[in-house]
Amino acid sequence: MRQFVLFLALAVAAVSAHTIAQPGFPEGRIINGYEAQPGEAPYIVSLQSLEGVSLCAASIIRADVLLTAAHCLTKDYYLAVAAGHSRSNPEDTQVRKASITRQLIHESYPGKAGPYDIALLFLETPFDLNAISRDGFAPVSTIALPPKNLPGTTSGTLYGWGKDGSNGQPDTLQKLDVDILDYETCLAAMPEDSKLVDSNVCTHKAGTPDGACNGDSGGPLISRSADGTAYQVGVVSWGYVPCTMTKYPSVYTSVYAFTSWINQHINDYSN
Repeated sequence: MRQFVLFLALAVAAVSAHTIAQPGFPEGRIINGYEAQPGEAPYIVSLQSLEGVSLCAASIIRADVLLTAAHCLTKDYYLAVAAGHSRSNPEDTQVRKASITRQLIHESYPGKAGPYDIALLFLETPFDLNAISRDGFAPVSTIALPPKNLPGTTSGTLYGWGKDGSNGQPDTLQKLDVDILDYETCLAAMPEDSKLVDSNVCTHKAGTPDGACNGDSGGPLISRSADGTAYQVGVVSWGYVPCTMTKYPSVYTSVYAFTSWINQHINDYSN
């Protein structure tokens, strides 16, 4: 995961001076997470450089459309890798090339940690959603957009391949069970000068770093309905760094807040 040196340097200086840590982009870690089951999150995608270096994550909302964070889209080309449960085992993976010429960053995104951190990435060749693994499950699938806003606190799950709490990079997809906070609840847990806006949701477990700066940037925060249907509630955006030392929540772009924007633009690059 890319390091955003300026934010990180400010955060380290702040901690050294016993002041409030500064907001920055996640370092790509799921602290205290554990291994997901193969096929458990068939909608998550690893966004990689052409050399195969993991940069960010995304989610599949249509066979040819990915949802990610605006701050992730800084290169001319990406490899979008789906069904990549294990980094050392490419079985069942599907790789598609994505170009900067087929992307849409929200027009109000300011280019730093803050609001409107959402983007769409359009693939020239769609993923095959009908593929079946040798174990009988569908390794690639879409994730549904949330049908309603989630009030108060609810349970959710975060997925990613980022570093764990020991700074090692796990071989397999990791998950973390989290408490999802709505804007009002999260705001109460933030410092007074927080950049939080009402189009954000958060995760947080008081007294632990588990809910802080977790997961690969751009990746999905999901919640499940009573019938088990998974909905993407958030896109990993920013948090207070260093992740392992902060007491503040992790911040996500609320997918529900941008459902109209997504639906308005999802056909912008249709083949």
